[in-house]
Amino acid sequence: MKQFIYLAAICMLALSACTGSFKKGDGLEYKIISSGSGKTVGYGNYIQIHIKQLYAGTKDTVLMDTRDYMSRIQVLDSVSTPLAYFKILKQMRKGDSLIIRLLTDTVFKDPKNVMPEFMKKGKYLYTSVKLLNIFETREQADSANKAETALSKPRIFKKQMEEIEKGLAAKKAQLNTDSKIIEEYLTKNNVKAQKTNWGTFIATSAEGTGANISNTDVALVNYTGRTLDSGKVFDSNTDPAFKHGDQPLQPLAVNIADLGGIIVGWTDALTHLKKGSKATIYIPSSLGYGANGNGEKIKPNENLIFDIEVVDVVNEEAYMAKMQAMQEEMMRKAQQQQSQAPATADTVKKGK
Repeated sequence: MKQFIYLAAICMLALSACTGSFKKGDGLEYKIISSGSGKTVGYGNYIQIHIKQLYAGTKDTVLMDTRDYMSRIQVLDSVSTPLAYFKILKQMRKGDSLIIRLLTDTVFKDPKNVMPEFMKKGKYLYTSVKLLNIFETREQADSANKAETALSKPRIFKKQMEEIEKGLAAKKAQLNTDSKIIEEYLTKNNVKAQKTNWGTFIATSAEGTGANISNTDVALVNYTGRTLDSGKVFDSNTDPAFKHGDQPLQPLAVNIADLGGIIVGWTDALTHLKKGSKATIYIPSSLGYGANGNGEKIKPNENLIFDIEVVDVVNEEAYMAKMQAMQEEMMRKAQQQQSQAPATADTVKKGK
């Protein structure tokens, strides 16, 4: 199972290409479709690959496809690559394709690895790898990865948004329950709020200026969070009582493209706001911490209220460059202070 998961993490062909003879090697069956040119991959080279995994059952099921996100770049050596895969991959040239197949019986041989219900014994799992490029140095690989990341970000964000919407559709019953509770609360307290397509309620007190926040932005936000039923504050970055670590209170930097960094209700609300916006947002539990809750402060299926202010909106690329420059400056100062530190007794003795 570890080998299968690993290949999923590191390694673009249809199942129709999987017919024909396969070679055997270290417990794997594979074949290389040679359409590339140039030298084979060298030890320590970096390979850029697309991967597609498919379960060939009664109905073929695509398990993953990096074309939905972005290609992978990794070093090829016998240390970080399982030996069976290393022996196969090192035979490939730029432009070649590889198909590896494993019986489900082999993949799920360990009783600890439970086979998904839709899979059956005696069926094959196919992993198809397309070798897009070979880089000899880490600098070349990093440059290619940076360019690939920039191109793929809109596609990744769209795919992640689609996955969120699928998840919300599965939670429709809970969302309906949450919405009813929130609507009753708003009516009782005479609050006018707009409901988004996902289900977050937004009561805007200051519109802000410019365009709505997008997935290419970082929003700097002040916030205070309360539970809907009790009104008890559970977190705030403007109240010293909720000081986060040793750092002074400051706006929270929210990278909109990082959908895993905040609860869904925040992403939903922020993309409806602008720089300078002030709003109170009412988040259904399904767009918050869901059935699990969050520690002792937020119970399962707890609806939440956040008072937020968008202090600033910065382009993500510019913000990341600024953060990197600040880190480099901090490191420079630390090194400078270390070099100017008075000599210790040990260093004096060594000097003698």
